Amino acid sequence: MVKRAAVWMEGAMKIVEYFESQEKNALLEAVGHCQWEAAKFLWNLLMENSFEKTLGDNGKLFFLLEEEKVVSFLTLTTQDCIVAPDQFPWIGFVYTFPQYRGRHCAGILLEHARKCAADAGFPFVYLATDHVGLYEKYGFQYLENRKCIHNTESRIYVVPASDITGTADAMQRTARRVIQRLEISEAWQSIGAKVRMVGSMAMGLLMKHRDIDFHIYTDRLDGAESFKAIARICAGENVTRMEYRNLAATEEACFEWHVWYNLDGEEWQIDMIQILSGSQFDGYFENVVGRIKAALTPETRRAILELKYLTPATEHIMGIEYYQAVIADGVRTYPQLTQWRRAHPSKGINVWCP
Repeated sequence: MVKRAAVWMEGAMKIVEYFESQEKNALLEAVGHCQWEAAKFLWNLLMENSFEKTLGDNGKLFFLLEEEKVVSFLTLTTQDCIVAPDQFPWIGFVYTFPQYRGRHCAGILLEHARKCAADAGFPFVYLATDHVGLYEKYGFQYLENRKCIHNTESRIYVVPASDITGTADAMQRTARRVIQRLEISEAWQSIGAKVRMVGSMAMGLLMKHRDIDFHIYTDRLDGAESFKAIARICAGENVTRMEYRNLAATEEACFEWHVWYNLDGEEWQIDMIQILSGSQFDGYFENVVGRIKAALTPETRRAILELKYLTPATEHIMGIEYYQAVIADGVRTYPQLTQWRRAHPSKGINVWCP
C-alpha cells in the first residue's frame, strides 16, 4: 500500500495509522478493551507481532480519534478471512465503540481506506461481513457469499476505488511491450504468414488475465515451416515454455501454439492459432472483434472490465459471455452476471455477435 498522511485531521477528529504512530501503547490498550472477539484476535496479532504474517505485508491499521480518544478502527490488508489470493486489498476488523455509534464514524475510516487503496492503484476494495444493510450506506455493493477460513458463510462486498479503465490501459501497454519483445508479427511474416490479433487485447478489454491471442493465416499447415517462426519467437531468454498441438486432421484444421513469457516477474501467455487461409474460420473471429468494438461505449467497456476484475480466479468465464451479458442484456453487477449465466449455460462455442 502507498502511504497517505500519517495523521488526517478535521475539526476535533483525526485518523492515525498504528504502525506509524508514536502512541502505539494507547491505541493497543483501546483495542484490548473491546469485548468483540475479532478485536481480541487483532489485539493478539499486534501483541505477538504477527499482524503481517497473518494479514499480509504492508498492511495498515487505522484509528479514528476524537479529542485523543479512540472512536473507531479498521484494517486495510492484502489478506483477510476469505482465501482469495487474486483479490485484494481487504478492509477488516471494522469497529466503533458503543458511545460513538449512530454518528457514521466508521464511514470516515472506510472512505480513508478506500482512498489509500485508490492511491495504490487498486480498482476495488473488498470487505467480508455477516452484516446486511450496513455497508451499502457507504457505497459498498454485495458481490456474493463465500466460505471463510472459519468454515462459515461471509457476505463479500466491494467498493470502487480507482478508475478501472486506467488499470486496463496499463495492462494493454504492458501487453504491447510483450508483443514487441517477442517480435511475433515479424517472426510469422518471415514465413509468409498473415498475423491478426483477436480476443480481449484486440478489443481493449484485457483485464487481470495476462493472455494475448493471435490468429495466424498460412496457405498450408506445414509444421516444419511453422517451427521456424516459433523458434525465432522462443529465442529470447524470458520465454519459459512452449506448447504445440497438431489439430490439422480434425474439424478445427489448425495448429495451436502457446508460448509463456516472463516480463518483470509476471508470466504472460501468448496463444497463436494457425489457420488455413480461406477456411471456414478465416476472418470469422476478427469480424466478431470488430462488431464488439463498434458496439462498445465507455460505459459498457467499464462494466465489462469491472466484471472481469471481480471474477474470482476459481471461476472460468469466457470473454464472449461478458460481452453478450453486458452489451445485449444490460448486465452490470457480478450477482447479475451470475444469474445471467444460470439462464444462459455455456454449450460449446458461443456464436453471439452484436
